Amino acid sequence: MTLPNALTAARALLVIPVIGLIAIGDAAAALAVFLVAAATDAVDGPLARRRGGPTALGAALDPLADKVLIVGTLAALAVRGIAPVWAVLLIFGRELVAVELRVRSPHALSASVDGKAKTVLQVAASLALLASAAWPSAGFAPAANALVAVAAALTLLSGVRLVLRARQTTAHPA
Repeated sequence: MTLPNALTAARALLVIPVIGLIAIGDAAAALAVFLVAAATDAVDGPLARRRGGPTALGAALDPLADKVLIVGTLAALAVRGIAPVWAVLLIFGRELVAVELRVRSPHALSASVDGKAKTVLQVAASLALLASAAWPSAGFAPAANALVAVAAALTLLSGVRLVLRARQTTAHPA
């Protein structure tokens, strides 16, 4: 396994301590671990390109690691009553559809700009929710909830656009 792929795998595995820390009520520590995990996403791609290019494993593992980290974190926050369940279900549902479409598509469905923006907003919303749980008196909750709503809206939009792209590539293969 290459170093970039190991970093990507670590991102997915770091959801385990994040969930555990949320479960025991240590949102500040969960936030710190989540930040480390999220930072691997900024490092693995450039590192892979410097080391001779991304691998097929890395290309498949990277978006999956993002989904595991984000959905796992948001689900744990929802169980604690910190994240809105409707948003977590919407995000989880979109990610299931995305994985299914990518598995079934005869052609690669690469990440789109709105899909990448969706991931950034989901990470920001997760961070904001963790911060609001870690420091409730700081007043982060309204901003966190606004970020969740925007992330959920962009998640829905990018999901619809992904379905349309998948239908188009199936109807008109390249």
